[in-house]
Amino acid sequence: MPDFFARGAEAKLYDSTLLGMPILIKERTRKEYRTERLDEQLRKSRTRNEARIMLRASAAGINVPRILSVGRSSIHMEKLDGKRLREAKMISLGTWKSTGEILANMHGAGITHGDFTPANIVLCKVGVYVIDFGLATLSNELEEKAVDVLLMEKSVSEKEFTQFIKGYKKCKDWKKVLAKVQEIKKRGRYQIRTEEEKVSDEEDEN
Repeated sequence: MPDFFARGAEAKLYDSTLLGMPILIKERTRKEYRTERLDEQLRKSRTRNEARIMLRASAAGINVPRILSVGRSSIHMEKLDGKRLREAKMISLGTWKSTGEILANMHGAGITHGDFTPANIVLCKVGVYVIDFGLATLSNELEEKAVDVLLMEKSVSEKEFTQFIKGYKKCKDWKKVLAKVQEIKKRGRYQIRTEEEKVSDEEDEN
């Protein structure tokens, strides 16, 4: 029987094992305020989309948890042996630069994460991993890329962000992305859409 591990906006994480190997199960939970049919469709499509983007990221050389199986509303994946950057101590400047390079590679592969913060970056002995692709999209829009960068900027120190940008400059559009970041700031306001808000928008469309 899986053990409860954590809860997100629309999913729960469970600890389990497979052939003696520790794994995580991400299960998108039923929302009672949605009709049963719509709820099933949304959970199924979002689960498949997340798995598809994780596989695309992996194919692009980005470290993500290995997917073991995908159900109608669940993803079974390896459990990483490491610490999220928000919890780790004594993070080297090189790690922040590597994190910037990872985002550059993601953007180069046409993937925007949607919640690219230290909470979703895991430092393992074998490298730096990206987790939680629940808000990820396949997009080459500068605005979406700029939001990824801006989220990181607001989550770390100036010194850490400087190193992050050194790595992010591997992105061929880095100048345009940083210009878009400044444009967003000058608006005086910007909204980072939460998963629940995306859910609400999609339900309105349906």
